[in-house]
Amino acid sequence: MPMPLFLKNLLLALLLLAGVLLGLLVAGSALALWAFGEAMCGNEVMAEYPSPGNQHRVVVFQRDCGATTGFSTQASLLDADEALGNEGGNLFVSDTNHGAAPAVSVVWMGERALVLRHHAAARVFKSVPKRDGVRISYEADAGFSGPGEAPERRP
Repeated sequence: MPMPLFLKNLLLALLLLAGVLLGLLVAGSALALWAFGEAMCGNEVMAEYPSPGNQHRVVVFQRDCGATTGFSTQASLLDADEALGNEGGNLFVSDTNHGAAPAVSVVWMGERALVLRHHAAARVFKSVPKRDGVRISYEADAGFSGPGEAPERRP
């Protein structure tokens, strides 16, 4: 005996509703995991390097996103009065390669150019060549061990 039309329509509506609810559950779970993951991260400022004209500054910081990930060294180019948010670096992201590459330093070459120096053993995941009109070059140096070794600021 064939199923009455109203039962077919009811079954179809219930299946559609179940699909929509499942989709909302999956999307909500993904959003919650993303938000929770960002909330677990924190930035600890290691050094700040103001530009010669004090229009910008580069903030070098250590980012920690919990026990399942290692620390990373990152850098962001910010306006002089802009706060560092709880997000990843907009210029440079590296990890220390299990402690082999400890630090980075910044040398401004003028208001619109800078050099970011890091240990050659650092695993670099992001190195942006230009941001907000500032050119960034990168130097990897196997003998580099910290910001105290940075060359003097050049005009």
